[in-house]
Amino acid sequence: MISGKERRLRRVMGADARTLLVAVDHALTTGGAGGLTRMSGVLDAVVAGGADGIVVHRGSAANSMPVQRDTAMIVHLSGNTRLSSGGELKTRVCAPETALALGADLVSVHVTFGGGHQEDRAALADLGKVAASCDRLGLPLLVMTYVAGVGEDPAERGPAVIHAGRAAAELGADIVKVAHPGTDYLDELAASVEVPVVLAGGEAEGGWDAYVTSAKDAVGHGVAGLCVGRRVFGSPDPAAAVAELRSVVHGALPAAA
Repeated sequence: MISGKERRLRRVMGADARTLLVAVDHALTTGGAGGLTRMSGVLDAVVAGGADGIVVHRGSAANSMPVQRDTAMIVHLSGNTRLSSGGELKTRVCAPETALALGADLVSVHVTFGGGHQEDRAALADLGKVAASCDRLGLPLLVMTYVAGVGEDPAERGPAVIHAGRAAAELGADIVKVAHPGTDYLDELAASVEVPVVLAGGEAEGGWDAYVTSAKDAVGHGVAGLCVGRRVFGSPDPAAAVAELRSVVHGALPAAA
């Protein structure tokens, strides 16, 4: 028997077991900055570009997400704003049941590791509750992981990113989003986390061509895809940006030398 989770996962994972997700949940954190002033236009462009799924908060899901069949809707359950300190530490702002009523194909939560002993324990406990609800409702769960306080030293960053991804999978994630662990750790990341792993786009710094090259390399090392935000909605042509990244994820392009 095919479960509801499996049916919904097939809406976001391609036949090649890869996916391109675009996240616009930044609107809660930062407001309309960086290209999110007119949400409906951004969402139309992302759908037109061919994204497999788009991450939105409940307000955008209800008011701006186009009704269509091509791009799965992922309702984000976590949030905080930069109006308060500790904006990287998220809290639950939506229930899985509410997301399902809005027509969500998947839901997502944000978990920051290293925020402090109490904060980490609370985040893990809440993740367990969300995962249990998703199992009951047949909703796939995307867990976005971040590790606070980790620098750019690959020997520190790589293992921490992999551990965070593995922890999310162990607690019920169906798809895990992580920061780029460094090229030397991509193979280990793909092998260690037994659910599809997508890489965050990160800050929109550095040239577009360099980012595309990095994305090709990651897919070539077995990463299941990308979950990109600012590099898309901050682009002069979001639809074209999505289309190019789709070709990277699904085009079976060789890894960069």
